[in-house]
Amino acid sequence: MDPKKLLVVLCALVGFACGAGSSAAREQPTATLPVLTQPAPAQQPVPKPQGKPQRTVELGETVVLKAGDTTEVASKGVSIRFARLVSDSRCAEGMVCVWEGEAVVELTLAEPGRGERTTAEVASTARGGRQSVEFAACRVDLVAVGSGGDQVTLRVSKA
Repeated sequence: MDPKKLLVVLCALVGFACGAGSSAAREQPTATLPVLTQPAPAQQPVPKPQGKPQRTVELGETVVLKAGDTTEVASKGVSIRFARLVSDSRCAEGMVCVWEGEAVVELTLAEPGRGERTTAEVASTARGGRQSVEFAACRVDLVAVGSGGDQVTLRVSKA
């Protein structure tokens, strides 16, 4: 058996992560294809948007936000902003991994009428922490993170 594949199997059986994030079990491409690596994009805060939210959402609906976008929960007067991608260890497209990895995003929730505001990190898997946040009688669940980490799908419901 190939030593690299043996290492992948052993890591999977023992439950250890070999290397950073989910890249441990990645199989190398065949010898006929060049191996290309790209550095992860710099994680910089996205500037705050100016003006009003781009759209509103009702309880029970989902919304897709790009980094820096804000939406407002119409019936609650609560705004939700996708501030930034905090970390992303998800398995790259076309790779085979021991586990799927996870993405963690930062959301900023505010209730301007009451002067309340909070920042929360939510993860794409339960392994990395909470997948939802509650604020001002609203629950916000992280449904999906786009492959580039530049957009999220959130579900807003009553807490």
